[in-house]
Amino acid sequence: MYDFVAQNIRYVSLSFGVGRFQPHLASEVLQDGYGDCKDKHTLLQAMLAAEGIRSYPVLIHSDRKLDPDVPSPAQFDHLITVAKLGENLTWLDSTAEVAPYGLIAYQLRNKQAVIAADDSFAGLRRTSSESPVKNLTKLNLDVKLSELGSLDANVNLTATGDDDWPLRAAFREVPETNWPRVLELFSRVWGMQGDISEVKVDAIENTTKPFHLSYHVHKSDYFKVPSSVNFQLLPPISGGRVPKVGKKHAAEPLDVGPAEERVYHLHVEFPPNFSVHVPADVRVTRDYGEYSSSYKLSKNILEAERRMVLKVNELPALRRADYESFHNVTTSAVEETPWCSIAKPSASALASASEMKGTSAELREAGQGALKRQDYATAAALLQRAADQEPSTKEGWEQLGQAYAGLNQHEKAIQAFKKQVEADPYHAHANGEMAVELQRVGRFDDAIGAYRKQIEIAPSEKAAHKQLGLLLVQLKRDPEARSELETAASFPPEGSEVKMALAELYSRAGESKQAETMMASLTGGTASAAGNDFFAGALRDDVDPSQDEHDAEKNLNNLGDQFDSGECDRPDQNSFSAMDMVALSWARLGWARFLQGENLEASQFLEAAWTLSQSGTVANRLARVYEKTGARDRARHMYALAVAAGGQEMQASRERVAKLGSGNVDQELSRAATELEKMRTLALPQLVAQTASARFALLFDNSNSPDRVQFLDGDDSLRNAGEKLQRLEYPVRFPDVSSIKIIRLGTISCSGSACKFEIQPLNSMQPNTRAAGAAALPKQ
Repeated sequence: MYDFVAQNIRYVSLSFGVGRFQPHLASEVLQDGYGDCKDKHTLLQAMLAAEGIRSYPVLIHSDRKLDPDVPSPAQFDHLITVAKLGENLTWLDSTAEVAPYGLIAYQLRNKQAVIAADDSFAGLRRTSSESPVKNLTKLNLDVKLSELGSLDANVNLTATGDDDWPLRAAFREVPETNWPRVLELFSRVWGMQGDISEVKVDAIENTTKPFHLSYHVHKSDYFKVPSSVNFQLLPPISGGRVPKVGKKHAAEPLDVGPAEERVYHLHVEFPPNFSVHVPADVRVTRDYGEYSSSYKLSKNILEAERRMVLKVNELPALRRADYESFHNVTTSAVEETPWCSIAKPSASALASASEMKGTSAELREAGQGALKRQDYATAAALLQRAADQEPSTKEGWEQLGQAYAGLNQHEKAIQAFKKQVEADPYHAHANGEMAVELQRVGRFDDAIGAYRKQIEIAPSEKAAHKQLGLLLVQLKRDPEARSELETAASFPPEGSEVKMALAELYSRAGESKQAETMMASLTGGTASAAGNDFFAGALRDDVDPSQDEHDAEKNLNNLGDQFDSGECDRPDQNSFSAMDMVALSWARLGWARFLQGENLEASQFLEAAWTLSQSGTVANRLARVYEKTGARDRARHMYALAVAAGGQEMQASRERVAKLGSGNVDQELSRAATELEKMRTLALPQLVAQTASARFALLFDNSNSPDRVQFLDGDDSLRNAGEKLQRLEYPVRFPDVSSIKIIRLGTISCSGSACKFEIQPLNSMQPNTRAAGAAALPKQ
């Protein structure tokens, strides 16, 4: 009878007129099929009476406690039922619809209520404090990861008691077609976002059995490969609560319930390219509860578990601090997370990914996952097959163009971007991406047209104005370039490349004061934009170290954002132009720290700036740091390298070499010049039989071995030499861990039985190249 009324009589609030206080007749409620809490009780009471079971209406508030000194109907906002079965009382709330028999919500338990009756049973009574069903939640996650970073997980959730009926009610209310969306949001809460399928919920109306839910999660690019990342696949325990401090009733017991047990178990199979590190186990035991988390890793299989048991509903007020500490641990606020270092996937895994079969939509999804992990060959293969299966599609062409661009197959990239523009003439990015590829193959007029179309679609897009302006600078179309770059400069954030290019334009136009002002805003000095070593003006003794530190950190943050957004995250000529500002910002930060007396940090940043820039000025300042710390031999050696590097500090550096040493100065300088040349040239084995050369771009991500190598141009016979370059170690240093990456350009030259790789100097350090010469025109 309870199940019939709860599940078949729809709850509808009727809080108006006499209906606020007077229920409808039981026969009317049964005929209508709906009613409020009073109506549902009336029908249930009538049905129980027909079976000889006595029951009563119970007035209660769903939130507040009853104040017995204030007799007023306003103290109640809900009505439930109490049935008398022999000497036992059974509390029933048919409004909950799918609550198990005898279970009322926790906020209604152990609370004073008024039983309305015409016999001695009437009056104030306290509802039951305990749940008739054990409060238990079990969550099991069975996860498998691929070498490419995809995740497949089977999720099983079982709940009884206070977690049971809210879940039943939620799934009963939501149409079954929307269950995957609900579970997508549910899983995202603890970080397991992905596509939901195979959703199964056991019979919702059968409240005699525990609630059971299972579903599958798939995410093709859950982990970025390669990378190093913290992860947490086990959700935090969310049980228990810390009640607010009651000013009027500070001595009242703490309501921490409901008492419950939660057990979350995780099984993960990691592929061989994952190196997993797990935190220490945690165990906390109190008289009122227990919490534990454990991680066991064996042969790349992780078994993890969280378990929390809360044994009471209330605690004495004096135990607040102790319980807050316990609750803080159980909610994982202070718990460490596992982390993993992910290497590149095996050749077989990549080959298998590129050969996968499926619908065009499935191929596009897999291709986009490959694109995110920068596996351009697999992405291009999958996305091209998807396009071949569905030539009329409007989706996927932009990503196909990006994949071909990553492979340096510029003509194919241009064709893919054209297809995207034909399918969607107002696409948000395709015209701009096509312009970049047109520029790379030397079709400058077409590139300018595509940039202008991009600006027409998105007038406030800083990148399009910037790239168009830089191209026009190099084509000597100065008035147009100036207009575009000044527009780009008006949009946040500030861009160093734009300022450098504007300084070049002002210098060409004879506006030397404006050019110097622009360069000073970048360097903190007064060097002319025409100067080749613009480090000299930035690293003076009279700079304001606090201001320099602020400006350098601001520049590095802006550059880090550009790498995070992908604007500078491709190893090519355009991204290489940002290295001038990386080196300058590191140098300024290091010099500011030196002037502030922080010599260790000063040396870290100046060493990184020196290996990147090989500026004589930077070498001189680094030598001064060494000299200040008493490292005379290191200082002398660095002064000698400063002389070999050249620049405005040559004479001063030479004098310091002579003063700090007792040997032959000329021999010291000769050895330094030879060392500097070796820093710029790496020997390679014979790669091809004939004479050949090719240019490559290398991207370093907090390592002295390149994360990626990109063939730019040159002899096709050397196209695959990138694998050799990727296995070498280079003179690259990072001062700290950040989003900043280092990009170096270089040329492989082969002649006879030997080859070598020559690292190209930064734009600002190349002879006859001005600092503002941002992205060089491609070779034809």
